[in-house]
Amino acid sequence: MIRSPGDVTTTDTVTTGSTHEIRTGSARTAIDLLLVTVLGAVFLRVAVWPTFVHRYPFGVGPDMPVYLWWSRVGTAEGISLVGERPGTPALIPTVASALGIGLVPAVAAVQYALMPASALAAAALARGRGETPRLAWLAGAVLAGAWTTFLGGGYLANLALVAAFLAAGACLARRTRRATVAAALLLAGGGLAHPEFFVVAVAVLVATASWSWRDGREPLGAAPHARADAGRVLAALGASVALVLGGILACLIGPARLGGDTSLDGMLRRTGQWAELRSVYVDRLVQNWRRYAPFMTTALAVAGGVRARGFTRRFLVAWALVTAAAVPLGVLTGWYPPDRILTFAFCLPILAGFGLVWIGERIGRPWLAWPIGIVLVTLIVAPAMRDWRAQQTYVSPDELYDLTYAGRIASTTPPGTPLVFVVDDPSIEDALFRLSHGLNMARAAVPPDRAADVAMFLGRPQDLVAGRPTQRGDPVYDRASADSLAQLPEAPFAIFVVRELDGDPAAVTASGLTSWNGILATNIPVQGSLRAGAGELSPSDPSTIARATLRTFLLFLVIGAGWAWWALGGSSRYAAGALAVAPAFGSTLLTLVPLALERLGADPDRGWVAGLACGVAGGIGYALLIVRLAGERRHPGREKSIVQRPTELDA
Repeated sequence: MIRSPGDVTTTDTVTTGSTHEIRTGSARTAIDLLLVTVLGAVFLRVAVWPTFVHRYPFGVGPDMPVYLWWSRVGTAEGISLVGERPGTPALIPTVASALGIGLVPAVAAVQYALMPASALAAAALARGRGETPRLAWLAGAVLAGAWTTFLGGGYLANLALVAAFLAAGACLARRTRRATVAAALLLAGGGLAHPEFFVVAVAVLVATASWSWRDGREPLGAAPHARADAGRVLAALGASVALVLGGILACLIGPARLGGDTSLDGMLRRTGQWAELRSVYVDRLVQNWRRYAPFMTTALAVAGGVRARGFTRRFLVAWALVTAAAVPLGVLTGWYPPDRILTFAFCLPILAGFGLVWIGERIGRPWLAWPIGIVLVTLIVAPAMRDWRAQQTYVSPDELYDLTYAGRIASTTPPGTPLVFVVDDPSIEDALFRLSHGLNMARAAVPPDRAADVAMFLGRPQDLVAGRPTQRGDPVYDRASADSLAQLPEAPFAIFVVRELDGDPAAVTASGLTSWNGILATNIPVQGSLRAGAGELSPSDPSTIARATLRTFLLFLVIGAGWAWWALGGSSRYAAGALAVAPAFGSTLLTLVPLALERLGADPDRGWVAGLACGVAGGIGYALLIVRLAGERRHPGREKSIVQRPTELDA
């Protein structure tokens, strides 16, 4: 056994041992690979569960329309128009074009495929350097899989960041230069997918590096690799921050980003209604807290913080501490939704997996510890699965058809004509929701070159025609209606009242507007039939979404496999971890490469661009792997520089 201080460039290989030890190691590797494969299949099935149960033709969650119009407009008109979170408008169209599917199933497929990618990356992180007890990473993966359902309801960009962040943690736990470079790329891809939550990831990594640096200064070599861990974390973090900032700045080149509030939160924040926004955030947290099984999860996570070892422990506990500070800060200030901080806290289910090992070690009887662990996992997972099964889609086929028809009418108006869609509902809460939902759906349905012309009015059509806001005695509604009117341009505009966006059936018969087939009313004269536009969206179906999800996951896996084995490979004990992080690598590289190609001038509308992106994203990984393997074959002596540390000493 040779120990290299700091373990900066360590590579691992199979150490010399008896034939029995080699066979035992091979059998364990085969079992672990099989378990990772089975977990991936189960997580995929769970991801599409609501779609099959309810026969949904769209992905679940309220944010699905946002990703639809971001993807469609970004592809046709340039990512600078939708550059708020530039990673996802690059990823989704690439997957759609590569697999030959529409944007509707592509959004659902990417969202669902990122769920098992995140859960498997959690397993790889829990495995660390390969010595973690099997119960810890299995339970951590299952609990993390349940945790992905909290983000699976529409938070696609957040899922992309989670998968990349967990995979980056697994790479940093590997303690090699290659893995550090890979971690930087993963963090950059995740940060471009969701820059806002990347700030939380940065805080976690800074806390991890600080803790590692402190431990590395302790006497007697209690944590001999901790200081080097701090250096690797800061190196990966610095490189990723530079890439994220550079990517965001690059996405500013071109037409300015489209304005408008894509959520109720955004409208309340923009109009300065902080008290109401804070109330919405707190209500959301109170409504959802039971699904986290907070008492059991927290108790197991605390025990897991004691049982975990080395970098993995510092990373997960630092993440938990950042979460513990961020949640009450969000509650008190209303700066951000505290519930979303919890949904991002994958440290809790992974630590809970280690907590089950801690309990098993106290029991001392495997035949009793495993059944107890299964029962506890079931009790934690059950509330999440119940809520996941009840997830709903917020788009109907009729809504998409009606808005597409409105888009055909809009295409007959001169470019630049404001397209004002009227939204309302007898329920104040539903009316406020329709304000942002209508904007997202209208921009997804109209021709992409007219998305910038879309505007919304909250209230009655006759009030819009008269040039006054609608007043209903609710301060939030009244202010939102007045604000929506104030946002409208002065030029004459086209008015659309669509039945699916207005809960008042009489709205489509408002005076001054012409009703068309009872589905919408407008002030635009239409003569003759309207031709379908290029690239119009259409509903999907459950079987298409399920097949697209499987194909998307396999695409991620194939593209990321070379990168994963290049970064984490070296001996058979890392094979399961490399397989587990491969989908996260794939999704990250399919974010970075298409975004770079688009910014360099490639037209995402052309089919060959997606093929080129996939080839470059996967090809570089396999090329690096071949170079690494060739180098190891030429210099086999380097493989003997190994660090073999018992788990309890892996500080």
